Amino acid sequence: MMADVIASIIVIVVTVATAAAAIYFQGWFIMWGQYIFHNEMVEKIKAMGRFIAKSKDIQPFSHLDSLPGIQYELSEDFVYFRSTKRAYDELFETLEDDSIHMIGLYGEGGCGKTTLVTEVGKKAEDLEMFDKVISITVSRTPNIRDIQGKIADMLKLKLGEESEEGRAQRLWMCLKQKKRILIIVDSLWRDFKLKDIGILLDDDIKKTWKILITTRHERVCTLMNCQKKIHLELLSEDESWNLFQKLARIDDERSKVLHNVPRKICNECMGLPIAIKIVGSLFKERNEIEWQQAFQKLRDSKAYDDEDNATFCVKLSYDYLPTKKAQQIFLLCALFPEEYHIPTEDLVRYALGLGVREILSLKSMKSSISAVITELLDSCLLTRGSVKMHNMVRDAALWIANRSDCKILVNVDKPLSTVAVIIPDYFAVSSWWYNENPSFCQLHAPNLKLLLINISAHDRSLNSLDLSHLTFEGIQGLQVFSITINYKIVPISFPPSIQLLTNVRTLRLNGLTFGDISFITSLTRLEVLDLRRCEFNELPIEIGKLRNLKLLDLSECLIFENTYNGAIGKCSQLEELYASKCYPSYEYVNEIILDIGILLNLQRFVFGDQIIPESTRVVQVNDLNISKLRTSKRNILQIAETISLSGLHGGCKSIVPDMVGIVGGMNNLSTLHLTHCEEIECIFDATYDFKEDDLIPRLVVLRLKNMFNLTELCHGPPLQVLHYFEKLELLYIDRCQQLHVIFPSECKLQNLKILRLTYCMTDEILFSESVAQSMHQLEELTIAGCNELKHIIALSGSDHGGCNTSEEIIPTPMDSPFLMSKLRDILIFNCKSLESIFPICYVEGLAQLQNMSIEKAPKLEYVFGECDHEYVSSHQNHVMLPHLEDLNLVDLDNLIGICPESCQAKWPSQSLRILHIQGCPKLAIPWFNLKDGYDQSEHHLNEIWSLQCLQSFTLDIIWLL
Repeated sequence: MMADVIASIIVIVVTVATAAAAIYFQGWFIMWGQYIFHNEMVEKIKAMGRFIAKSKDIQPFSHLDSLPGIQYELSEDFVYFRSTKRAYDELFETLEDDSIHMIGLYGEGGCGKTTLVTEVGKKAEDLEMFDKVISITVSRTPNIRDIQGKIADMLKLKLGEESEEGRAQRLWMCLKQKKRILIIVDSLWRDFKLKDIGILLDDDIKKTWKILITTRHERVCTLMNCQKKIHLELLSEDESWNLFQKLARIDDERSKVLHNVPRKICNECMGLPIAIKIVGSLFKERNEIEWQQAFQKLRDSKAYDDEDNATFCVKLSYDYLPTKKAQQIFLLCALFPEEYHIPTEDLVRYALGLGVREILSLKSMKSSISAVITELLDSCLLTRGSVKMHNMVRDAALWIANRSDCKILVNVDKPLSTVAVIIPDYFAVSSWWYNENPSFCQLHAPNLKLLLINISAHDRSLNSLDLSHLTFEGIQGLQVFSITINYKIVPISFPPSIQLLTNVRTLRLNGLTFGDISFITSLTRLEVLDLRRCEFNELPIEIGKLRNLKLLDLSECLIFENTYNGAIGKCSQLEELYASKCYPSYEYVNEIILDIGILLNLQRFVFGDQIIPESTRVVQVNDLNISKLRTSKRNILQIAETISLSGLHGGCKSIVPDMVGIVGGMNNLSTLHLTHCEEIECIFDATYDFKEDDLIPRLVVLRLKNMFNLTELCHGPPLQVLHYFEKLELLYIDRCQQLHVIFPSECKLQNLKILRLTYCMTDEILFSESVAQSMHQLEELTIAGCNELKHIIALSGSDHGGCNTSEEIIPTPMDSPFLMSKLRDILIFNCKSLESIFPICYVEGLAQLQNMSIEKAPKLEYVFGECDHEYVSSHQNHVMLPHLEDLNLVDLDNLIGICPESCQAKWPSQSLRILHIQGCPKLAIPWFNLKDGYDQSEHHLNEIWSLQCLQSFTLDIIWLL
């Protein structure tokens, strides 16, 4: 009933508005109709919002945009061959046929099915054939809960249900609200019940939805009741050769010189695209002998083994990998399930445990493994976009491993007892439980070197892991042992025999509750100890006995003991320490930071709640007493790259020289965050005579928040502060109420890219002109809540207030790149005293400006204020802001125009895409490409509608009427 009332009121409002417009604009009725067309939905939403706010019976229904249905990483690799074009056209014809709802695409593994349906989904979405395109991968062992989660992510839906059935119902309720949906179900191996994941096909749904499956077997299409089955054929001989030539960078003439061996090798790929890509990528820049040897090797392999062509091609590429380490890393990638995104860090830690190393340093080893991964990507043995193996390549990798001394068993959702008989023959075993609770048994496998156990504990049925009845005596040769619980943390109990695993180099225990973990001190060869998301009492002090320990990961751990016992500082060989989101007390973390300064080999460390991308030395601490560092010659702040300090105390009034002096130098620091540090009065104090080592030479990011006693960034003689800001790239200042003079007129900001200044009591002028003219790299300018600010840049002849300068302001000639030439985004919000953004004489320097938003600046009359009249008249024919795409002007009570009437410059029309004007009662519109003879009072609406490129357009309806 309420919805009907609201809808009726909306109709009345729109009708009255239309009638009023017809009377007011008379002959402009058609244009007003266009206006109503573009704003009808906006007005409906506003009306609904007003009535919903008054009703207790109606709940808010707005939500964030959903994620894209498909990731189009592969589209750049898509090539139209005759076979793919035929299947592509047939798929589209079927999608347009309303009588068909279930479509099957089948073909050999590696023939390009996934690439083709990804491209079809992309095209269908571009053409708006469907409201939503969703793509899911099923694989040989479907992970129902994971598939449901991915669909929910695409729909921006939160699944709170515990059971798979409940989640399926929730998905169905959301999906059925969509009118037309294309669901791509990739990599089906057998009959699959779509209703298990929440896709129900009733008679109404069948009329508007399309299900597109891909499979290697035509029979699966039949089992899935596909009304249309499309075969993706292999490439013809000529098509194969064209693709091979492109990848191997070889032409017909060169092939003839090589006695057509390249073409013969191409023919051995039998038209399979993935095989052609792997072999073609392998033979870039090869000489004649290498071509001959490879061809003979490929032929010989086929003579002795009855395997498919793709396997032989992968084996050939594997044999040509340059090092044993590269081959081992490749085989390690096969330990993971199909379609699994393999974390590079996991590969590194497993490789370290297996002894895949040529050098001692962890840093060097990680660089080496990254180079191997790049090589595997270039060889098409891994797919781009992530470290992931194509199913065909993974099958071939397992075939290669199982014909060597490094046999690999990947067990998914099967009890270990079913494979226990064959495990003794294997080098590595990985078990993955997705849909079943884990089942363990006694193992006797003296040759086993790697054991990975991964459990997705989605529901509440898994409450603990009891291994106490087992013994580890039969697997004492283990070098890598990993148990990972996903989605929850469960208690685990080990038998005493776990202490017998003295050969283990990498121990990974994630998502477990132990209590006492003193057993780790018996694992004397341990090099990597990974305890992410674990709960335990405390680290045993005897951990210092582990003389080989190089990496300790305590990320997201809960340590019950609040008093630090000094254990980590005794790990003399430690190179990497991770403790992000680790939850002992502040004092506990601070004591660790003070303790580990003595670790001479420590190169990477992370402390704190925020992970800084690409930063390897991160310290985020609260309530640190900096004076405790005075007695230490070495501490990790000296080598930290990112430091975040909240509540710093202990006698520092400045960062330079006070804190830097206490720390003992901060030459590696690039990012500094300070919040609630009430003792700090300035960042750089130039009144002291200090050495070059007392500076922070690499500082590029400075964030200051709630620094209530900070009065200056730089204090001291003007000429002494010139170089303090030279390398800064990002500067964020928020709620520093005592900070008035931010930028001394002598400072230079030539590298600053982003400036965000919010809720500060600045002086009337932010930049002197000399400071502004140094900002050649500035890309983003955000100013909000600065109520004392009148001008962002000093005007000619103005009092410069806080800029503290007596320089004569002379505008720089406009034919030089003088001012903010890279500025793309301007955001001004809630600045009550602001009178102008920039002087009009500088606007031509803003040629790259794309987005400008100004809200709640009641004293602003012109966006670009007064300037030298002679300058303006000499540039009246120039098109200003040629790349402006988005203009937002809201609640500007006194805004008259973009610039004074004396400026006759032209403003853009072709680039503008989004125009939003609201609450600007004095604003005259026609400042876009004005034509001679326009009467501003009558033609402002017509001038807006002349901007055919606008994609979004909203104006304040009260003002127009």
